[in-house]
Amino acid sequence: MKRNLTLLLLFSLFQLSAQIPAGYYNSAVGKTGAALKTQLYSITSSGYQTKTYDDLYTIYETSDRTPSGKIWDMYSTCTWDFGSGTCGNYSAVCDCYNREHSIPQSWFNEASPMKSDAFHVYPTDGKVNGQRSNFPFGECANGTSLSSNAKGKLGTSTFPGYSGTVFEPADEYKGDFARTYFYFATRYENIMTSIGGDSFRGNVYPALSDWSVNLFLKWHRQDPVSQKEIDRNNAIYVYQKNRNPFIDYPELAEYIWGNKMGTNWTLNPTTDPILYSPSTGSSVDFGTVNYQQSSSKTVFVQGSNLTGNLNISLSGANAAYFTLSMNTITPAEAQTGSNVNITYNPSEVGTHTATLAISGGGITTVTVNLTGNSVTCQNVSLSAPFSTTISPFTQYSVSGDQIWTWKSATYGVAMSGYVNPVNNPNEDWLISPVLDLSNVENVVLSFSHTINKGVVANMQTENTVYVSNNYSGGNPNTAAWTKLTIPTYPTGADWVFVNSGDVQIPAINCLSNTSIAFKYICTSSSSATWEIKNLSIAGVCKSTGVESVNKNITHKSL
Repeated sequence: MKRNLTLLLLFSLFQLSAQIPAGYYNSAVGKTGAALKTQLYSITSSGYQTKTYDDLYTIYETSDRTPSGKIWDMYSTCTWDFGSGTCGNYSAVCDCYNREHSIPQSWFNEASPMKSDAFHVYPTDGKVNGQRSNFPFGECANGTSLSSNAKGKLGTSTFPGYSGTVFEPADEYKGDFARTYFYFATRYENIMTSIGGDSFRGNVYPALSDWSVNLFLKWHRQDPVSQKEIDRNNAIYVYQKNRNPFIDYPELAEYIWGNKMGTNWTLNPTTDPILYSPSTGSSVDFGTVNYQQSSSKTVFVQGSNLTGNLNISLSGANAAYFTLSMNTITPAEAQTGSNVNITYNPSEVGTHTATLAISGGGITTVTVNLTGNSVTCQNVSLSAPFSTTISPFTQYSVSGDQIWTWKSATYGVAMSGYVNPVNNPNEDWLISPVLDLSNVENVVLSFSHTINKGVVANMQTENTVYVSNNYSGGNPNTAAWTKLTIPTYPTGADWVFVNSGDVQIPAINCLSNTSIAFKYICTSSSSATWEIKNLSIAGVCKSTGVESVNKNITHKSL
């Protein structure tokens, strides 16, 4: 009993010492935008106590403790006890946990004090941490998760403004990571002109790139501050003597990057009705939609201090081509945030616009511009002659020192493990961009190729072509691939090019995230040279009862 009372007393003292100090944010009052961010930099850096990298494990015992007393991991459902489970070697999810820099160390050259700042370094599963690598946070509709125990997925960005590979965390922690990036961009304003990473702009203000501002504001609004974050903020303050302002006062993000820029911040927030999201004058683009097909988008609506229901309506000459999932949002629903689904279903070809209006509840009416484009059914074709470059394909070397390279207009792209006089073992891939084949059928791939010094019997295992619907970059062996049949191979004994014949792409693989790849394998006893040129992919539009026309195939960058 005496021991329990002692622990209770210590915990109570910890809580008292971790509250916001009186006057801590006073110097930020009356500022907005860049000036507000700079003042918060001064506040969060003044008196900051740098801890060692090993100190993080001590901090985690109070900052990242679950209600059941385990380590709180935002990358998995795995559980570990404090004092054990730290990573050495690992091969699977739940093997161990390590210290995850949500802002990758490579972006700031592993410098101190950023390296050991607990506000952005979290305890996470080692395997998922490795999958995230140093890719930026983002959204990837077709991303890959490592296992049922893993949280988050890796894939090609589907968030507007960025097309690279991203790691998307679990929905329940997106707001946590958004506020972490707001903190880092503010606390380390002094390094923002030299920091790397596509999430940052490379300047003091706004510091974050346009697409990441939009992304993190979205997450910040959709996933409000939780008790977990409040407790973590208080716990870290005890050690570092600074706080995350965007946890203490979440509205600060709006005054620096959001819809309150230009308005001076006050410690006594207004009680007037306000709509945080969406911003008036913002736009939703439904892209290009085939005639008689549809496309859906989501608009997140969030506000506070509302005096009544919000009314949602459509207007404009083409409003009939858009439909809403709801027309009313209650004050309680707006407080937590609601998703309004909008569907664009055009009944004629052309460019269509409408206006989404949100009114009522005491707010000034907010309008959002809607745009969509409807086209007739279209055949598709991709041409990659490899006459001047390896583009739009990319190479990836799994093993060996040789890689796929562009050779010349005559010989196209080439791969060989032979470096006179040695045969070098290799596994190398030549990979297409992600192709959208979702609206076409009877898709065929063809190309000209020659294989010299090859063993004919080995060609169907050493010189092959594959298709995948879950490749998102990096080592292709982490994705699922289906081998395709090449009808015609060269003789293997000369430099004469032959046409491959029609390589059929199965209908089951004709999706919006299709990748095609050439796989080359050689050994220390046999290293053929494989050259490819004049590649094409062609397909016909799935029948919709309207006339077809031709267009170039669309693809997404890896």
